[in-house]
Amino acid sequence: MTLNAGNARTDDGSRQPPTISFRDVSLLARVATLCGFDIESVLAETGIHLADLPDGNAHADLGVISALIDLSMRRSTRAHYPFVLGEHYGFEHTPEIQTFLATSSSLREALWMLDFLPYFVHPGITSKHELDGDRFTISFELRNDEAMIDSPGLVETIHVVLHRVLTQLLGPQVRPDIAFRHPPMTTLANYEKQFGSRPSFGASHDIARYDAMLLDRPLPSGSPALHAKMQLLLELRLKQWQDANGLETMLSTLLRHTPAITMEEASRRLSIGPRTLQRKLRQADTSFAAIQSQTRFHLAKTMLADRDLDIDAIAAKLGFADRTTFTKAFSKWSGLPPATYRRVRTK
Repeated sequence: MTLNAGNARTDDGSRQPPTISFRDVSLLARVATLCGFDIESVLAETGIHLADLPDGNAHADLGVISALIDLSMRRSTRAHYPFVLGEHYGFEHTPEIQTFLATSSSLREALWMLDFLPYFVHPGITSKHELDGDRFTISFELRNDEAMIDSPGLVETIHVVLHRVLTQLLGPQVRPDIAFRHPPMTTLANYEKQFGSRPSFGASHDIARYDAMLLDRPLPSGSPALHAKMQLLLELRLKQWQDANGLETMLSTLLRHTPAITMEEASRRLSIGPRTLQRKLRQADTSFAAIQSQTRFHLAKTMLADRDLDIDAIAAKLGFADRTTFTKAFSKWSGLPPATYRRVRTK
């Protein structure tokens, strides 16, 4: 879903209201009808206006999207809104994604897409997937700039989209082990019907686990030639995004979600060679290390404001080997050790 974030200002300096594209209104209107409410009243109450142009590319901050989903859930009378929205969401602004996924030869091949959610779906949404014994896990993180976003409705919508894609690729026998941080927002029977298994609630992370054997199971719909063409088109979109926003912006977006990433891994995710990345950053009078340090510093300040996070946990989240290493780096950035900064600056 693409909304204008409302960050632009008019000539008199006032902030413009968030807007929504015609394409997204069509999606939301269909979902609202199925859920039994009027989408126009929801857009009016959340202050979202229809864009003057047929479509747009600006993204709303996730707080706007979260507010829209929350109000839609309260207005729904026929179904659980995140489930219906997730079932009907179709990557409307990047249709190549649907074909890329449908023509994948294996699930492992399809998961390439997850690395690029900030560029193809929304810059505030990133994912992490990894092997965990005989299971592979997928989790998502939501951010506005450096701040985490708590949006149970959006989290459920994303997991419905994920489960729908996996069942389309692998068949209805897929039975995920899903855990949500939030409490149930509809009946447990509805969750079981939607996901094929009953999620757990009150978890420390929002996460989905699947049988690792599914990763390399051949997919009957695999079409290598068409799949390669779709990947080239998506890589072209990445290049266009880079040209429009700058390599530094793309790298900063990536580092906000994966601050411990190496330059080699960042290069792979940005579809650019390590030497080319180094050269372009040098031409911009910066470096990977400088952008990574700046991003870590911003993230650290935000995390220190959350007193529920201990400093050891913050060091681990930012990719430091231990608390001592983090303390040295933060003291260099701010002139204060993190514990002192928290005490003095976040009262």
